[in-house]
Amino acid sequence: MIPLPQGRHIVKFLATRPEFVGVGWATARRLWDTFGHALYAMLADGDAESFGPLLDRNHAAIIIDAWRNQLALADCVVFFDENGIDTKIARKAVEFWGEQAIAKIRENPYRLLCVCPWDKVDSAATLLGTSETDPRRLVAAVESILYDRLDRKHTWCAHDQLVRATAKRLRTDIKSGERAVEMAVADLAAIPVETGFQPAGAAYMERFIEKRVEAHLHRDPIGRDLFLDAIPAEDITTFLMTSPTCRILTAEQREAVRMALMNTFSLLTGGAGVGKTTTLRAINSAAHHFGLTVYQIAIAGRAAKRMMESTGQPAQTAASWLKKASHGQLELGRHTMVIIDEASMIDLPTLYRILFHLPQHAPMLMVGDVAQLPPIGFGLVLHRLVSSDVVPRTELTRILRAREETGIPEVSLSIREGRAVVLPEYNIRGGGCSFIQAREEDIIDRIEDVLHDWKCQEVQVIAPSYAGQAGIDAINLHFHRGNRDRGQMAFDRFAVGDPCLWTVNDYERQLWNGSLGKIITVDPGYPSGQGRLVEIMRFGTDCPY
Repeated sequence: MIPLPQGRHIVKFLATRPEFVGVGWATARRLWDTFGHALYAMLADGDAESFGPLLDRNHAAIIIDAWRNQLALADCVVFFDENGIDTKIARKAVEFWGEQAIAKIRENPYRLLCVCPWDKVDSAATLLGTSETDPRRLVAAVESILYDRLDRKHTWCAHDQLVRATAKRLRTDIKSGERAVEMAVADLAAIPVETGFQPAGAAYMERFIEKRVEAHLHRDPIGRDLFLDAIPAEDITTFLMTSPTCRILTAEQREAVRMALMNTFSLLTGGAGVGKTTTLRAINSAAHHFGLTVYQIAIAGRAAKRMMESTGQPAQTAASWLKKASHGQLELGRHTMVIIDEASMIDLPTLYRILFHLPQHAPMLMVGDVAQLPPIGFGLVLHRLVSSDVVPRTELTRILRAREETGIPEVSLSIREGRAVVLPEYNIRGGGCSFIQAREEDIIDRIEDVLHDWKCQEVQVIAPSYAGQAGIDAINLHFHRGNRDRGQMAFDRFAVGDPCLWTVNDYERQLWNGSLGKIITVDPGYPSGQGRLVEIMRFGTDCPY
């Protein structure tokens, strides 16, 4: 932590710390030149009016709050150090409670569980004089176990499991563990659900989502806005028959469009290649035709970009949409439709926040495949909704990306259903799905053979793990060396011709985590022999970056 400044050093402190929004060097110097050492007392007293005419009242209030947080942070670091708590946690504590951080922790040391693991919090609480039988400690032990379960993606814990884990954490018997759970329930720290318990936060989010979905399912089809509340079924049928976008749709896809327009909460599911993207394009077209404003959302930046390119309509990440919604930068109302793509990756907190900002009667469509990537956070939202028999859902089952004669649709369906597949031996003239039997040490050579056969095609090699003789690292290194040996310009781990994967969201370059490309130019002598990438061609475009 940067110490609080003394003397004229306050100018640099105010000008360079990001907490002091809108204060540059010129403003900081004017404040010091005008008020001198009295500036410390003015910041501490919190009288925003006293800074006029140098600062308006609102700007002064922001600076005063930031100064107080810095004071609180300094006090918190000292307090944590004296009580054996990792001082790195101090900033998080101040972010939660501001200048009240120390008072909040003294009142109940176990509040630190939101920023610190149980063992460290329990040790600190003991140093602060908390006894082993203190009710705050017993309730906190139960909470910490439920939090640990959330970290492992579980939003629920069985009764007996929670009691045993609590007794173990408290180093006591089962009877005392049972009593601690009862106290946590009375304190609303553990919420009984069926034969187990949920942490309060997860329980609240789930109940909120359940009520919102219920409200959608039981809405009165005739509301204040006849046009938006109940688009006549015959009008939808007419649109499906006459729209150029919809004429090419299969029967399943038409039903999906109809479902999305006739319900304010619905699901569109299906595996890869079944035409979800084509259906989304038609749903966008229909929604705009009937006067709806559509917001397309995806978790990953790359998915949002792909969504935008495939539908021809704007799309953004969930994080971007939520930021704009929380700052009132979006026009949201009953006419607003939100479409969430790759919804298998939506976790419980994200869906809660989206629904929190979305007006109650605004329609939402979740699109995804429960067999694809699950959420990084806790809560299998789409999976649970799909298992419900009351939420409107259309599942696309016909694989359109590959012809039946290739065998790919049949193999895909077998894998999704967990059935064993017998594949023919690889033959380039056979096409479709096939199999090459090889020892681990021979796999890279067999990959070479296949790449030679398909040298005029765009090929992607996928491996199940990084390690091993045929792992991702070994395969990448082998072909990287091959490019070097053919005389391609190279440096470090990169050579011209190497495929590459972008691993961060880069808004300036419009590149997202997961974007694929191919290195086309390197400068191996820049600077001092270290080298640099000069140009990469993005797959799927003619645009280098």
